[in-house]
Amino acid sequence: MMIKFKRIEVGGKFLNIYEDRNILLGFSEHGLELKTLGEFFKIAHLIELKQVHSNMIHFSGEIKPGTEGDGIVLEQKNEMAIIKTADCVPLFFWEKTCSTGGIVHIGRQGLYKGIEKRLLELLKKRAVNFADLHFYMGPAVEADCYEVGRELYDKFSEKAYRDEVFYEKKGEKYRMDIKKGIALSLKEEGIADAQIQASFLCTFCEKERFPSYRRDHKTGSRIYNFLLLKPAR
Repeated sequence: MMIKFKRIEVGGKFLNIYEDRNILLGFSEHGLELKTLGEFFKIAHLIELKQVHSNMIHFSGEIKPGTEGDGIVLEQKNEMAIIKTADCVPLFFWEKTCSTGGIVHIGRQGLYKGIEKRLLELLKKRAVNFADLHFYMGPAVEADCYEVGRELYDKFSEKAYRDEVFYEKKGEKYRMDIKKGIALSLKEEGIADAQIQASFLCTFCEKERFPSYRRDHKTGSRIYNFLLLKPAR
């Protein structure tokens, strides 16, 4: 299953959409408002979290206004999970029959805390067959643009994949590849290479398209990453 996005204009702003008969997913670009997203897709139920760089994941029926966490597992069709990013990785996931799906927000803190492994634990409890899962990592800061300090390298010493994720040491600085860390962590749990895809759009480099906290050093604009499981026809 190859994910290819269609880029469309909505009120002078842009959306990137993948859609088939079972699923709808994608991400916004600069300036598109969440309200516009709901109106465009005619979806009243947009499910959000107060994102806190945690390893907390919630099933959609548990989520109330102000619920803290960084991952959403959808429990019903025709409701849309929303995760906001501005450099971190949005990890989209769905099961091949699209009975399960959602999005997880993963930055360096989430990766360290193992939120991707927490996701698999929850799905295993729901008897989801790991061989039936698909993962897609959306636009995020790429490793060449993500410089971190020695303290973060040392912090990840317990991770088996550490030295494949941190590279190009310059003084006390390293480059960090969060997407690679997520992929390697998923593979440790039995997810195959073929089940994991990734965008190589860099939020830092693509200044005309995406916000980047690391580039702009300010909060505000965010990418809205969304996923919806379609009802049976």
